[in-house]
Amino acid sequence: MKSPIKSALLAGAVALATPFGAHAQDEISFLVIDYEAPGMGDWWQLLVSTYEANTGNTVVPRNTPAREYYEQLLIQAASGTGADILIVNPNNLGEMLAAGQLMPLNDLIADSGLEERIVDGGWDSLTVDGTTYALPITGRTLELIYNSCYLEEAGFTEPPSTPQEFLDYAKALTITDESGRVTRYGANMVNANEDPTYEMLLMWSIAFGGSYADENGNFTLDSQPVIDGLNHMKALYDAGVVPKGMTETDQRSLFATGGTAMTIDGQWQFPFIEENNPDNFDCYKSASHPWDGPGTGGVNMALAINAATDAPEAAFAFLETAASEEMQSAFSDHSPYIPYGVGALTDEQRAARPYLEPWIASSGTAHPVAIPGHADQFNEIWPIVVDAILLTLRDGVPAEESLAQAQTRLEECCSN
Repeated sequence: MKSPIKSALLAGAVALATPFGAHAQDEISFLVIDYEAPGMGDWWQLLVSTYEANTGNTVVPRNTPAREYYEQLLIQAASGTGADILIVNPNNLGEMLAAGQLMPLNDLIADSGLEERIVDGGWDSLTVDGTTYALPITGRTLELIYNSCYLEEAGFTEPPSTPQEFLDYAKALTITDESGRVTRYGANMVNANEDPTYEMLLMWSIAFGGSYADENGNFTLDSQPVIDGLNHMKALYDAGVVPKGMTETDQRSLFATGGTAMTIDGQWQFPFIEENNPDNFDCYKSASHPWDGPGTGGVNMALAINAATDAPEAAFAFLETAASEEMQSAFSDHSPYIPYGVGALTDEQRAARPYLEPWIASSGTAHPVAIPGHADQFNEIWPIVVDAILLTLRDGVPAEESLAQAQTRLEECCSN
C-alpha cells in the first residue's frame, strides 16, 4: 500500500518528459537497500513510481537489508546476474570497476545536461581517470553542533571556529561536582576502538592542514599535520573534557540529553535530539566545523548502471528521474541526508530546518573518509589508524611514534 505522503507527492508532481528517449515497456531491475523501510524506502518507492508513470517502463526492485547489500552486490556481479541499476559509493567503486561491472556515463551525462543538476564537487568521488560512473544521491559531512544555552551561560556569544577555540570552549564548558566527577562534558570526541575514531583523527588532521595520504595516494600518517591532529586529540583527552572510551552511539545519546555541550556530527542528530530532549531542543544549534578547509564525508549513496545491462537507455532514464527537480525536492521529506541536486531543498524546507545550512554548504567539498586510491582497503586501514590513536591517548605513546608505526604497517599491507 502506498503511503499518503508518497501518493500525494506522486499525484502532485509535474509530469516529466520521457528522459533520454527510453523505449516504452522496457523492464529494468534495481538492487536497492531497505526498499520497504520507512523514510528512505518511501523515496525509493516514489522514484520507481514516478519513473514508471513517466516512461511506461517497469522496475523490478531487488530489496536487500543494508547489512547484506555489499555481499549481494558482489555475489550478483560475480555470477553475471547483477541488476541493471546498482547502488554504489566511493568505497566500493574501485572494486566494481576492477570487475568490469559499471557503465561509463560521461557521454550520457553530457548529452542530457545532467551534470549541471548536481552541486559542484558532487561528481568528483564517482569519477575515475576522468570517467564518471555513478550519479550521487545522498551525502553527509560532520559539522559542529552545540548547546547554545550552555555556551551563553559560559559567556560565549559565538561557537568555536578554530581547533584551539574548540579546546578552550570544551574546558570552559566542562562541569564537575565536588568529588571531581564530571557532570557535563565540554565536547564529544569518539575514542573507542571503532572506525569513527579513524574519522575523528582525519578531521583534526585536515584542521592542521594535512590528510592521511598525498594526491598520489601515498600514506602520510607520519606527517606533521597528522601528528598535530593526534596531539590535539590527546590534549582534549588528557584535559578530561571528553568522554573516554565511550562508543559513538553512547556519546550521541549523551549529547542529545544534555550531558555534553558540543559535538561534531551529522544533521541526523537534530531529529534524535528533538525526540529525546524536546524541552531543550531550541538550545541546539549548528555551525561549520571549527577549522578552515573541508569537512569529512561526501557521497554515501549513488546510482550506477550495470555495464552488462540490456536496456542502457531505460537505465539512464532512471538516473535522470532520480536527479529531476521533482524527486530532489521530495528527498529531504524522507531522508536526513543531504541530496546532491542543485537547489534540492526548497526555501520552505530550509526555513523549517535552519540547522541544515552548514551541511548544505559543505556537501560538495567534503574530504572523503576512505583514502582515495585505497577505498576498497578501508577495513584493513582503519584498525591500523585506530591502534595508533589509542596507543597515544590511552598508553601515552608519543604521537610521532605511534603514527610512525602505523605508517609502516600501512605501507606493508596496503601500498599500491
